[in-house]
Amino acid sequence: MRTLVTILTLASVTSAAAQAANCSLASVVDMDSYAVLTMQGSSEADQDNAAYDWSQCRADALRQTLKGQPQLQARIDALRKQYREMRSIESELAGMRAGGGTLYGHAIPRSFAPLEVRISSLASLARTSAGGARSVRYEAAIRDEKDLHAGYIKALRAYKPTEKYSAYEPKTWTARVNRYEALGKSIMQTLGSRNDVATALGYSILNDWVFWADE
Repeated sequence: MRTLVTILTLASVTSAAAQAANCSLASVVDMDSYAVLTMQGSSEADQDNAAYDWSQCRADALRQTLKGQPQLQARIDALRKQYREMRSIESELAGMRAGGGTLYGHAIPRSFAPLEVRISSLASLARTSAGGARSVRYEAAIRDEKDLHAGYIKALRAYKPTEKYSAYEPKTWTARVNRYEALGKSIMQTLGSRNDVATALGYSILNDWVFWADE
């Protein structure tokens, strides 16, 4: 299943590269509008490419915005890469539970668009005084997100296949869950322990799951 998901994702990226993204358009319209205005067909791959292209254009634009703050730029780039990998693993594990299917590969590039919107908000908070606002509400929100994340991993570790069509393989499953947990720990270390609004947003992105742990 990992190979299938990887092939599907790379196929979308390769296809997108063949037709240059319209970053000028992506900078001024939302993802859905971008898809309507740029898609030459209505295939699953066309939808994947539109989401991926829009996300990449927005990511590049954000890098330019943060050019004068190289440390923040590097942190945001690292977080984006890790969040994306988490969404990919979520799709991969869901595909294993379901015994395969192209749905799970298509979900990966399509998850990047809503993720980029939230990363942009995180960067905006991190570079302004608004992001440093603290309250007991944000402290509680961070605590809740940590609990949700821990619960998700617990559910993944507890999974035992009951479906005949499951593509579950114990060693592969455990390795992917271990990687998922390591990514979460790395993200939380980057976000830190400040009980402010920027940190609360960063923690909430951890749990923007593409698929539930038992889905």
